[in-house]
Amino acid sequence: MWKPLICASLVILGLSTVLQAEPPKKTSSSANSKPAAASPAQPAQTPATSALPTPLPADLFQGRAREAYAAAAEIPDVLAGLSCYCGCKKSYGHRHLLDCFTDDHAATCGHCINEALDAHTLFMTGTPPDEIRKFIDEKYGE
Repeated sequence: MWKPLICASLVILGLSTVLQAEPPKKTSSSANSKPAAASPAQPAQTPATSALPTPLPADLFQGRAREAYAAAAEIPDVLAGLSCYCGCKKSYGHRHLLDCFTDDHAATCGHCINEALDAHTLFMTGTPPDEIRKFIDEKYGE
């Protein structure tokens, strides 16, 4: 029973790696975009949104994990500017909260799910990214 499930999971992860390896296509509107502003949690050298890692598709997950993966796909630039406080930087080498959603780590990590959903809720109510970062740092920081 577990063998087909494990094989299917490996195929999905393999496909997502192949899909992530394709170079992003440039559009004419991306030439007019402004670079991200510098801040303590997000250096001035932050890559453009098109260069950010791609979260796994939300439809691979259920419940709050699905909501969080969908949020990561909707606001990747915001999540890339946030620290993750679950300890995945040491155990998985994640650089920011967005990295948690490029593999299946966040699907089983309530900390990552909560941070992403909080950030998404704040973003949808018009909160600027620097205030979202401050909120996440204060609520989840050590």
